[in-house]
Amino acid sequence: MPQDTTTKKAPAKRGSTARATDDRPSKPYPTFPLFPHRNGQWAKKIRGRFVFFGVWADPMGARDRYLAQKDELHAGLVPRRRAAPSIGAPASTPGTAAAAAADVPTLRDLANHFLTAKKRQRESGELSLRSFDDLYRTCSMVLEHLGRHRRLDDITTEDFGGLRANLAEGRGPVTLAIHMQRIRSMFKYGFESGLLDRPMRFGTEFKKPAKRAMRQSKQERGPRMYEPDEISLLLGAAGLQLRAMILLGLNCGMGNTDVASLPQDALDLDKGLVEFPRPKTAIPRRAMLWPETVEALRTALEVRPREKLAEDNGLVFITKYGHRWLRVKKPGPRAKKGTQAVTVDAVALEFGKLQRRCGIESAGRGFYALRHTFRTVADEVNDRPAIDLIMGHQDGSDIASHYIERIGDERLRRVTDHVREWSPMGVATSK
Repeated sequence: MPQDTTTKKAPAKRGSTARATDDRPSKPYPTFPLFPHRNGQWAKKIRGRFVFFGVWADPMGARDRYLAQKDELHAGLVPRRRAAPSIGAPASTPGTAAAAAADVPTLRDLANHFLTAKKRQRESGELSLRSFDDLYRTCSMVLEHLGRHRRLDDITTEDFGGLRANLAEGRGPVTLAIHMQRIRSMFKYGFESGLLDRPMRFGTEFKKPAKRAMRQSKQERGPRMYEPDEISLLLGAAGLQLRAMILLGLNCGMGNTDVASLPQDALDLDKGLVEFPRPKTAIPRRAMLWPETVEALRTALEVRPREKLAEDNGLVFITKYGHRWLRVKKPGPRAKKGTQAVTVDAVALEFGKLQRRCGIESAGRGFYALRHTFRTVADEVNDRPAIDLIMGHQDGSDIASHYIERIGDERLRRVTDHVREWSPMGVATSK
């Protein structure tokens, strides 16, 4: 038998660039989203695994199936069964069932309509830029998880269960509850505006965290208040403006936004009185000021820097850079994509530095904890209407609040005097 003298190529070594030829087809066009897999189908690697969309002979059908399912697949969801458009199928005639199906609103449509309505509220002054940004971020989370092109009539209770689980990752029960309420508001808007023909069913899983989980989270976080010795340290180390803010927080339960928005004409320092509605809710507020608070405010006004913006003219507190102490501005070029607003809270920043200098920093306890401190101590007076007026609270479930037309200053003073007696100022006076 004659010897085979045909020259044979040596097998390619592992790691070599040599590659055996095959009969796989080329992509129909350069930006075609799929690639020809060796098993004879068009495929794409999604979330670490290969997904197949149809045979080589029908590249456009495979592409259409991918486009119909990609949002769900990239979100980790199981695609709903739906027919992909046939190659060369005629466009649907207006008024037909096919046309009606094509016109079904998507999740993106709902989010756009919802945010457009909220944008109008922002432009009319009914909604802050910060609140609008919070809504925008929640909507983005929903679109990312469920798919922006997901049909509204295709969203199931199972989807909401998965969405809740996704939102719960890395978030506490309070934050989770806030996001869930925003999502319910968006779908409620969809029904009331006609994008949905019936209220959305969220299922049994899409529920706010149980009260037990809320209580447990609060216990793990620890008390959000300060003791007299800690307050004494803070007042002793604070700058002139921050000292006045701390006293306002302790004296009448003001928070970050309250002190940053406090106008000078809300103060009557001769009478020791502050009166102006809360910026957050426009609920009336009136409080009697301690002598120490009046003195600190007078000093802060004497050293107050000049404001940069005309709209900040007349505020009690201005930073050394000429800005209000808490402001919301438009995002800069380095901001995360989609960010609608950036909050600059100098009150929180400077108070955090002060806590670290005093060695009393603890997680979840910042300037706003002074408001918690005031309420905790003031509650011992057992005069809720007076406390609510000082703090700018209004409880719609309390029927008495609908009938009380006036609360005398002596009742307000009784509350603030009680808190002062508990505070370092009261302790020093008693000695």
